[in-house]
Amino acid sequence: MPDAPDAAQPATVASQAAAVCPTGYLCLQPSASSARAVLVKQGDSRSFSGGLQVSQVSNQTGVAYCVSSTPYGYTSGVRKTETRTHTVLSVKPAGVCAA
Repeated sequence: MPDAPDAAQPATVASQAAAVCPTGYLCLQPSASSARAVLVKQGDSRSFSGGLQVSQVSNQTGVAYCVSSTPYGYTSGVRKTETRTHTVLSVKPAGVCAA
């Protein structure tokens, strides 16, 4: 049955697609595939005791966000998505980022 492998492929592709993040939120997608995204409303801050291991951070807000994480920290720009595995310690609107 040559069609059988192709039938399974769309499910695999769909599971690897970027998670949809609603407008007005910073979304953190945990690395565990079954875990639900953590939504942070525009303007809010959030800290994660012990850190939250994520595979994607999507900023669908109108403000940049400071992302304190290990092994690096960065600014998530407006309407930008970072797709890489890292551990987020906290997120807060830019302008209050540590140097």
